[in-house]
Amino acid sequence: DEIVRIEGESIGMITIGDEIVIKDLAEKLGINVSDIIKKFFMEGKLLTANAILSFEEAEEVALDYEVIVEKEIVEEISYGEKYHLEQEDREAELVTRAPVITIMGHVDHGKTSLLDALRHTNVMGDEAGGITQKIGAYQVNWKGQRITFIDTPGHEAFTEMRARGANITDISILIVAADDGVKPQTVEAISHAKEAGVPIIVAINKIDKPGADPMKVRTELTEYGLMSPEWGGTTEFVEISAKKKINLEELLETILITAELEELKANPNKRPKAVVVESRLDPKMGAVADVLVQEGTLKIGDVFVAGEAHGRVRSMLDDRGKKINKAIVSQPVEITGFNVVPNAGDILYGVESDKQAKKIVEDFIREKKVNEQNKKKHISLESLSQELEEQELKELKCIIRADSRGSVEALRESLEKLNTEKVVVNVIQGSAGAVTEGDVKLAEASNAIIIAFNVRPTTPARIIAEKTGVEIRNYNVIYHATEEIEKAMKGMLDPEFKEVYFGRIEVKQVFKVSNVGNIAGAVVVDGKVTKDSKIRVIRDGIIIFDGELGSLKRFKDDVKEVVMGQECGIGIQDFNDIKAGDIIESYIMEEIPR
Repeated sequence: DEIVRIEGESIGMITIGDEIVIKDLAEKLGINVSDIIKKFFMEGKLLTANAILSFEEAEEVALDYEVIVEKEIVEEISYGEKYHLEQEDREAELVTRAPVITIMGHVDHGKTSLLDALRHTNVMGDEAGGITQKIGAYQVNWKGQRITFIDTPGHEAFTEMRARGANITDISILIVAADDGVKPQTVEAISHAKEAGVPIIVAINKIDKPGADPMKVRTELTEYGLMSPEWGGTTEFVEISAKKKINLEELLETILITAELEELKANPNKRPKAVVVESRLDPKMGAVADVLVQEGTLKIGDVFVAGEAHGRVRSMLDDRGKKINKAIVSQPVEITGFNVVPNAGDILYGVESDKQAKKIVEDFIREKKVNEQNKKKHISLESLSQELEEQELKELKCIIRADSRGSVEALRESLEKLNTEKVVVNVIQGSAGAVTEGDVKLAEASNAIIIAFNVRPTTPARIIAEKTGVEIRNYNVIYHATEEIEKAMKGMLDPEFKEVYFGRIEVKQVFKVSNVGNIAGAVVVDGKVTKDSKIRVIRDGIIIFDGELGSLKRFKDDVKEVVMGQECGIGIQDFNDIKAGDIIESYIMEEIPR
């Protein structure tokens, strides 16, 4: 009954993470890679030695060899714990704090109107009416109790913050328009709030509008498990009108009752801890951040660290732009004094001295660099044949984005016909629409290339792709895509031109000029546009025209180039169907020396 030992582990038990590469699993089990590939081949799956198996699939393989698989527990240490900045509280030190509220919901359902209306509801007595919101959060004083509202820049940012350990919201208000009902973003907001584990209050807005049907909204929301107590659920519903200020007091009352049940407490007498809600570089003041205090009291002169940034609180403004000397728990403030701009979602901790702050940040940056260097370089079509030689890579993973479902399927079929004994093309995802951040993150994680057919990446997607080295190949003829990938697979890829992105222009208005046609009044939102740029017109993520500029003007004058932030007039050669809201992308084709 001898137990065979492999790498210090008994054959009876192995530990793996959430996923494992086939060849690594074979090594752990002490079997041939071909045995595992054969098993999946019999199930109709064509896998390679470098394919990744999920924990469940690995478990299934191991069972055939009477080996139990255990999940490896990787504990991620948070920034605060790593540098011993977190402090335990004693029950006696805790006091009740103001709740922090986030308003989420579909675009145009009245999120901004509600934030505005609440800001003017009994705002600190004498100031009602003339308030300009200074930062991305503000406080309302209702019946002697404070409530903090945070204006999050969208559901994605909300999730991003949570991913970095910054749970800032106590209660989420889901706003749904009574005349429009549940929309895709409403559903998205529900899943984000549920994921964060925060109570949801539903505000049915626009009840004053003709065609408003609050009952329909209530019925639609039951599908997502949101029901009012009278319907046997636990979600509070309030029917309001942000524009007409109907039932806002009832909404505030509901918030306070919900907050009371949550028993929100914090210790005001310890080192300060705050979360960065937003940050920016101000030409006069340098790095500025809007922070929300979560523990302790933040004062002028406090030394702090926040991610890769450190500094000392130089100035502090409250949500009405007034200078203050200290900020209490749940209070949003704008502070200066950072050495660099911190990231939204970073946790700011008060520390003893400048020396300690510098040491923590240096250590954090050094470790981050090491982790980044350990990440493998991303694949590209040019490097594919080389990788085939070096790593015996037998699989090219692709993500397809196209202008319609039909194009996705046609491309998928064409690419799958290219499979050879040497290389398999594996389309891991195919969908219609613009290339999104999610696609780029998936491509980075799975070492895939993205094929964009008649669509373009969104700006955030393009920025992430540049940072991570994910390759996005643009095509408008299926044959070109298959031809290039086939050449890459045979190691013959020799591109003569590559596209260089110049900038992105938003069309704000269209002017009809007699004898000339339509001129787009536009603003450059990213990069630049030059007289010689080639341009493409994008509507809802889909390319509707690709061609040349006819004219480029600033005010009445012809100009050679217009840069980010400037307005311009654009005439497009052989294309007159320009509309407000269209995006124009400028680029040039650069020849690559052979």
